[in-house]
Amino acid sequence: MTRDRIFASPVWQHFLHIEGLHDLPVPALLAADRLFEEIKATATIAPAPSDYAAWAQRSGMEPCAWLETLTVAAEVILPSELENIAAARRLLRPTSPADCSAPSRQKVTGSVWDPCARVPSPRARRVSVHPWDLPEPWQAALRRAAQGLPGEKAAAPARHILLRMREKLCQLAWAARESWLEIGLTEPVLRTYLEALEARLRAREHGIRWATLRATVEELHRFARYVGDISDTDLSYLRKRLGRYELLEKGQDALKFAALLETGNTTLTLLDRADALLTQAARAKAPATRHRLRNAAAILGLYSIVPLRNADAALILGETLIWQGGAWIINTQIRKTRHRSPDPLVVPLEPTFGRYVDAVVQGDFDFRYLPALRKQVCASGRPLIMHADGSQPSPTYIPRVFKEQTGNSFTTTRTMLHSDQAISRGEQGTRDAMVIAHQTSPQTVKKYQARRVRQVAVERVQEATATRRETLMPTELLIAISNLNTNNRTAS
Repeated sequence: MTRDRIFASPVWQHFLHIEGLHDLPVPALLAADRLFEEIKATATIAPAPSDYAAWAQRSGMEPCAWLETLTVAAEVILPSELENIAAARRLLRPTSPADCSAPSRQKVTGSVWDPCARVPSPRARRVSVHPWDLPEPWQAALRRAAQGLPGEKAAAPARHILLRMREKLCQLAWAARESWLEIGLTEPVLRTYLEALEARLRAREHGIRWATLRATVEELHRFARYVGDISDTDLSYLRKRLGRYELLEKGQDALKFAALLETGNTTLTLLDRADALLTQAARAKAPATRHRLRNAAAILGLYSIVPLRNADAALILGETLIWQGGAWIINTQIRKTRHRSPDPLVVPLEPTFGRYVDAVVQGDFDFRYLPALRKQVCASGRPLIMHADGSQPSPTYIPRVFKEQTGNSFTTTRTMLHSDQAISRGEQGTRDAMVIAHQTSPQTVKKYQARRVRQVAVERVQEATATRRETLMPTELLIAISNLNTNNRTAS
């Protein structure tokens, strides 16, 4: 079937205005078209993961391959459904179709998530209103987006983005009320809100962070495009403000650069720390303590040389972390902000780094059981990092342990890798760091290296100036200055 014939269907008329739709490959469009047919045939209001799994099994394709193809389309037209599609792929992991749950035909809208639902005994808010106090048209737009329905000029955002957008709207509404302005996406309200936000940020310990303001305006701009009823003048003001914050953000080092310089951590010091944790684990008496220390060693040892993002750090044995050809291999999809398609990342671990995985897998068992344990855990499909009682940790567990052990946030791993590789191996080190950190833009590398490059440049300039000065100054004067400096250091 051709692209034109697909778009001729009535259901597609709701999506024709979405950016990126016409760039989708035909197989992805066909998968989405099949999805719409299933939804209509089964009268499903809010598809569950089991629905997607059942539809994939009767798609005529290999089920997981159909879901993967559908994901490509959903990233553009139905991003709010990505979590359900991913969950369906996990449901299809068993080899027997009988293990998959039967589809749940939800025929009522009561089960649909309401982003503006009233919460009993809500916590008091100081600089924002409650979602149910937003203007009715805004609440209606947020509920429509929560159902995955497209807006006037944009597709519905994913749930976590929708939550961010909602909170920014609640703050904007509060700022408008405080200034006795009618709540709306108008220039006076936008100006009042952003100026108040700037003032609050300036009062913080680290001062104003332009990235925060840029992200705020991004969400307001996203909502403005979704509802589509903002005037050209107000939309132009929003775009200009966004451009201003983007420019200011580029000229400001992220807090992680300063924090990294304060701790002095490098990739090598993290690996030394990981080895020390394994030594501590071997000496610890309590099994739970040994387990916790091995987890911490694996977190430092793995993510210092494979700097995954927070969302991708929870490696699954047998799925994103596999044992193959005598080595552990990280094989995962990296879903980067603003990217429609995930980037594949395949990293075979050298034995020096794979041993951190082995330490967790082996646990308190004797070394001779390690080969059998590798097979067992890969068949289990469980996360590599688990609590001692077998429960799964929260998504914040790995970043939190990293911060506790190093004093730096989990996001500094890429910064450390770039700095270490650029200093020790030059341009080739930078290129390799880009690959391992799944980065493609040279501007990204410049941002990560900027702080360290400036520091090295200052040191080199001072060294060169001192050398040139020595060649121009009389010997007697140099000796006098040297003696003076020596006396000052002795006195201090």
